[in-house]
Amino acid sequence: MEEEYTAQEIKPEIEDYIKLNGTWENKNRSITAAAFIGLIGIGALYFNAQSILASLVTVIYQGIYHTQISGNILERINTITRELKTPMLIIVVLTQYTLMLFPTLWIVKRWHTTQIKKYLRVRFCSFKEIILAVLITISLLPLSYYISYTILERFKLPEVFNNVSSSLFTANSLGQFIFMIIVVAVTPAICEEIFFRGYVQRTLERTIGAKSFIVTGIIFGLFHMQPLSLISLSLLGVLLSFFYYRSKSIFPSSASHFTNNLIAITLLYDQEKFAKLGIPLNGNTSLSFLIVSLIIAFGLFIVYLKITRANKYEEVLLSQTVEISNENINEPYHFV
Repeated sequence: MEEEYTAQEIKPEIEDYIKLNGTWENKNRSITAAAFIGLIGIGALYFNAQSILASLVTVIYQGIYHTQISGNILERINTITRELKTPMLIIVVLTQYTLMLFPTLWIVKRWHTTQIKKYLRVRFCSFKEIILAVLITISLLPLSYYISYTILERFKLPEVFNNVSSSLFTANSLGQFIFMIIVVAVTPAICEEIFFRGYVQRTLERTIGAKSFIVTGIIFGLFHMQPLSLISLSLLGVLLSFFYYRSKSIFPSSASHFTNNLIAITLLYDQEKFAKLGIPLNGNTSLSFLIVSLIIAFGLFIVYLKITRANKYEEVLLSQTVEISNENINEPYHFV
């Protein structure tokens, strides 16, 4: 039987409380609305700017080299991603930091609180939680790949469709692989986690509690705009959001996100070597392998639940208001 916590039994330190002194908080506006307005606003800014920059680079490339990219839409995209891989990846990095991360930090400071790190939960947690999050992610990858490739196989998509993403994210040298790690693994683990988990989920959690990690996970899947990978991306999103919700820290979900993306680009980097090792790259894995990986994931998940059980006290105190008064503090602080 799990131990139950009550607000009277727990006496958190003053550092556990956040002074909500932002404009949105001061005007007592809807917290849920803040989460979705921030999501839509930053999302629109990010995707539109990325599209404009990508189009601009393509036009400049055609003007300099006097080339004409022909074919259907998929063939043209495939040509662009192959010929302009480096500029496109640089655009991804720049837009994630400047149009996703920085606006998120600005919204938190402007709308909610000047205590940005506390609000986003950029704080240390047990190293065991981070390691377990990484191991759970790895053990669930066979299922994720199986779902994705089964759907792709079912719809019998043209080969050019599969080449678009693989050509963009496949490294052809060690230097390019290191650059790909920065673009595909490090950057999303920072920017997307701060945006989705740190802001959207954190803000929704204040009103809908545990449901926030399911809602945010599905939004994460939809945000990537890959219909045929929606199920696997949403499952990954829910997993990352659960790590954030349970640990009360950004680090387990960031480590999990980094690990997932790192493994993906590593498999693309040296496909022949992994194929020789018997690692299934096409999702056509055996049922026994899937079952074993799921059993391992389940066992690790139980351990993770036990380790993070102490964090449940925050669920009890969520959104409670306390008055903290001394010679230096005379304003209301909120536990959020």
